[in-house]
Amino acid sequence: MAKAEKPQEESLCNVSFHGCTPTEDVLKAVRLGSESIRVAQGLVDRPPNVLDPTSMKSCVLEAVKDIPGVTSKCIEGEALNEQGYGLLYATGKCAVSPPVLIVLTHAGAGDGQKGVALVGKGITFDTGGAALKSRDGMIGMKRDMGGAAGTFGAFLALAKAGGLPSGRPLHCVLCVAENAIGDKMFLQDDILTGYSGLTVEINNTDAEGRLVLADGVSHVAKHLDCDLIVDMATLTGAQGISTGVHHGLILATDEDLEKEVVAAGKASGDMVHPGLFAPELLMQEFDSDFADMRNSVKNRGNAQSSCAGLFIHKHLSHCGYQGRWVHVDMASPAHEPLGNFATGWGVGLLTTFLRAPTNGAAAASPPNNI
Repeated sequence: MAKAEKPQEESLCNVSFHGCTPTEDVLKAVRLGSESIRVAQGLVDRPPNVLDPTSMKSCVLEAVKDIPGVTSKCIEGEALNEQGYGLLYATGKCAVSPPVLIVLTHAGAGDGQKGVALVGKGITFDTGGAALKSRDGMIGMKRDMGGAAGTFGAFLALAKAGGLPSGRPLHCVLCVAENAIGDKMFLQDDILTGYSGLTVEINNTDAEGRLVLADGVSHVAKHLDCDLIVDMATLTGAQGISTGVHHGLILATDEDLEKEVVAAGKASGDMVHPGLFAPELLMQEFDSDFADMRNSVKNRGNAQSSCAGLFIHKHLSHCGYQGRWVHVDMASPAHEPLGNFATGWGVGLLTTFLRAPTNGAAAASPPNNI
């Protein structure tokens, strides 16, 4: 019997607690977390003819419209170019559905505390652009918005629970675009200006995720009063080689922060392993004769996934940001453990991490940035 002819059975999941009686708050957190994981999975599994930047924006705004304390703002299409978001705009300008920066905010207690921002890569389909992927290499590129799905899922769970435990503002910035091909696509040798003010020589249009995230974190640095930023993305194929299919790769600006994210990964099941936060050794990979930097490395054998994250950090630090920063590359865990199906990876990691006392409350001391 063909799969399409088989009757579909309802899927159920039973959760049991042993040796304890969970409080109502715990049960609520479990319910909201599981619902948000399903939202993230559903977004990632949608085909590109259903989920494009415009429809993803509609899904996101519909999901948050009735949550108390949540506001939204969108910068879309030509407005991105006019306001200086040159990297996100260039990545998505060729597609029928225009690129969009979606900014969600849960106000928190409104007592003047600094906020926390989650920034997600939302490439709804990645052809590679002018650096066109192969036929087989393009299959599954609907999943290239897995980082945005995970960050949005975490925001949804936390906002529905009333926000961060400390009452700090929580922001979610989704950098959404389709990297399409056509007469308006950006090209190798283009020189673009990011929202950070840095110029970028394009030597690989298929290294677009770091471009959109660079504009996303720059928006946070310039407009949102935060001292903790977490960006998450299906950023590099090399991530799976570096840390495997079950562990995401992280970069962090201080050792304590790195340990906190690793611990949250172990507690949630969305496990992570540190990459190399060594800009003094790796940033030369982006040297350019014509711009402040290139967008892809010279040596693909030199800690490629760590380099990609440091590209984003360079734009963030150029904006003057001095707070804590975490980068999460989850290209393989986004689907590999379930084959062709999305895992909803990242929702558990981020909600667990942000509910910890050190992150739900203001940082006790300034970070030891390198």
